[in-house]
Amino acid sequence: MIFFLNSYEISVLFRQNPNTANRGGFQWLLVRFQRRTNDNTGRIFLVPRDLERIRRYAFGYGNGGLEKRLTQIFGRVLGPDLRGPRTMPLQPTLPLAA
Repeated sequence: MIFFLNSYEISVLFRQNPNTANRGGFQWLLVRFQRRTNDNTGRIFLVPRDLERIRRYAFGYGNGGLEKRLTQIFGRVLGPDLRGPRTMPLQPTLPLAA
């Protein structure tokens, strides 16, 4: 699914230092999302497993500052409970086989 983050959400996502990717699951997740986000347009492609991870990291391990970042980044597009798209995401178009 394709979503578009706004400038605030992009800035929160890119707050994570990319050099911290090997320091833990949460850091790795944010850096992975950075790599998959166009920082000019806010376009990010998420698969269902990403949606599950976003929710689990935001609500399953406590309610610290790092976890709050996920709601700041994805709360507008996934809803405050991060259960899923608040609006219909764009589906990537695939070339048709000849």
